[in-house]
Amino acid sequence: MRQAQALHSLEGCHEELLDFTDVSQRLNLMHAIYRGLQDVPLDHIVGSVGRYLDFTSAFLPSDNSLRERWERIAALYLDPGSTGVPPIELYKVGNAYFVKDGNHRVSVARQLELEDIEAYVWEYPPPVAGLDPDTDIDTLLLEVGRRQFLEQTGLDRLRPNHGIRFTEPGGYQAVLREIDDYQLALSQIDGVEVSYERAVLDWYDLLYETTIQALDESGVMQLFPERTIADFYVWVRAYHAQLQERYQRRVTLHDAARDFRRRQHVALPVRTLRGVIRWFVQQLA
Repeated sequence: MRQAQALHSLEGCHEELLDFTDVSQRLNLMHAIYRGLQDVPLDHIVGSVGRYLDFTSAFLPSDNSLRERWERIAALYLDPGSTGVPPIELYKVGNAYFVKDGNHRVSVARQLELEDIEAYVWEYPPPVAGLDPDTDIDTLLLEVGRRQFLEQTGLDRLRPNHGIRFTEPGGYQAVLREIDDYQLALSQIDGVEVSYERAVLDWYDLLYETTIQALDESGVMQLFPERTIADFYVWVRAYHAQLQERYQRRVTLHDAARDFRRRQHVALPVRTLRGVIRWFVQQLA
């Protein structure tokens, strides 16, 4: 599951709505302020409280069982004699909104290509000091993740030139989980508890540096200039594990990265990272 999430993160895939509970925990949100009735841009509504799995990121129903209720609401929107639908309820975080009540109304309004929807809004204070109050949610999550990562690992002190930066939320959390796993593995090998600081240093020197060296030598980063080498680190670690599990044989990081780069020179068009990954897997099958 974590491997699939890492691949989707690097591919830029957001097939589901954001889970407000997860976002709230990661940003440590507290004390929303009621802002009254407002017209809210529909394209700024990115998540839901409790119903994030019921709709796609475009607010299309993900399950046919929602169809009947969806059609009833659509009929209210389209009936000229109708009094309309009541306002929805939203939480605001930065420039993003999460549906507290009214997911179906948002879904119908978007499919009818409306621009705004009437909503009662509760707004959370800026969760990240130093950022604009209207910062987009991905930037907020990235910055919070970055600060937590640096505070927990101390890498700015231990390896001042580490340069670890991600372009998609979730990267820092993936690396922290890997360091935790690495600390446990080292402790089991040594037979004594290994300190977290030593685990961070060994992870950086032996895993991270080795992997990004293979990526540098492969030239694969030239294909995706909008991504960072840290993005590719998370991808290649997850992908490497998937390959070894799928084919039941050892695949070196260097060979995977080098082969990935070499195979781009065939006639197959490569327009997205998703296409590259899918094609690469097919070639190894």
